[in-house]
Amino acid sequence: MPSSTRLPARVLAVLCGSLLAVSAQAHMQAMDDGELSNVTGQAAFLTVDASTYQNYQYTRLNFGADISLLTNMDQLSLGNYTRTGANTVSNQPSDILINNFALGRVDNANSAQASVVPFQIQDPYVEFAFQTNAQGVRQLVGARIGFGRALGDLSGDIQSLTGNLQGKIYGPASIAQQYYMQQHNLNGFTCLFDTNCLALSLAGNTQVYADVNLLKAGTGETTINGQPINRATQIGIAKGDSLHSDESGLIASLIPTLSTTSNCQALGLTTCFDLTNYKSIYIGKPGGTNVATDGAQGIFFSLQNQNVPWKDLANAGNFVSTQSGAFANFPKVGTGADAVYPILINLYDALRGLPRVSTCMGAQASGC
Repeated sequence: MPSSTRLPARVLAVLCGSLLAVSAQAHMQAMDDGELSNVTGQAAFLTVDASTYQNYQYTRLNFGADISLLTNMDQLSLGNYTRTGANTVSNQPSDILINNFALGRVDNANSAQASVVPFQIQDPYVEFAFQTNAQGVRQLVGARIGFGRALGDLSGDIQSLTGNLQGKIYGPASIAQQYYMQQHNLNGFTCLFDTNCLALSLAGNTQVYADVNLLKAGTGETTINGQPINRATQIGIAKGDSLHSDESGLIASLIPTLSTTSNCQALGLTTCFDLTNYKSIYIGKPGGTNVATDGAQGIFFSLQNQNVPWKDLANAGNFVSTQSGAFANFPKVGTGADAVYPILINLYDALRGLPRVSTCMGAQASGC
């Protein structure tokens, strides 16, 4: 986004229009008399919150509704402008660029039994950030659309992402060994003479896991000169991080040291993966059906003409620092063993990629 002092009016039109378009396609759940009787003192579906932080003032419109939708678009492009600087890690034209973007899926798409499995959204909101300049003029500096909770399939050919995407990969180490053997044309005998293959073999079925983030291709860096990267084209295990295991025993205790990543490599395996490998990603608890209990929290998309801190509605008391331009936030909630991730991918799919689920009625998988 250009370094102008005003956020273009078309940004507001895009953000508000997007939410209205979603609402127009949504299935609203009716409230019975008992539920209505519990609503007092304010409109049932819209509330307004005002707050301040540092020298920013915020106005948030909360839509108290559950939304279910299936939507397809040719392209989602946010923050389309010329960027420079070391932390711009690709030549993609937009901060966020997803072709054949879709929310929701269609099961048995090419049959008479086709059924829609919608993307579920709970408590969506639109928020605006203002700042008073040196001349005492209050100006709009940012806007975002967010969800209290979200659950379902997000599909697309992800060309670039800017923001915070915190996922987790997990599975037995034997999956990584099998993949390594396939990539290097090894068998059970020749594996014994390959240091990396042997180490993976000794790990056996030890359960391993790792956090994954947006990172720079080839290096695994998530920041450059202390600044977060933007326009990332890959996701993976960050430089200096490693696989982990909660199991006991000597091999399990050695896994973090043996698998420390450097230049997108660990134990001879690639640890950085093209975002385009993942055609469909399930947001929220895998297999979950109830957005209120299984949905991912804290997701938002924002546009700002300067670095704006947005209140983290999923982690109380925290703020999310965003760069000027477009920003997508898919955070984990909580810490340690209590952490809940917006995206969980088993190790097999992490190494090989995820195919696109059908998002159209009929034979077309996308572009309907």
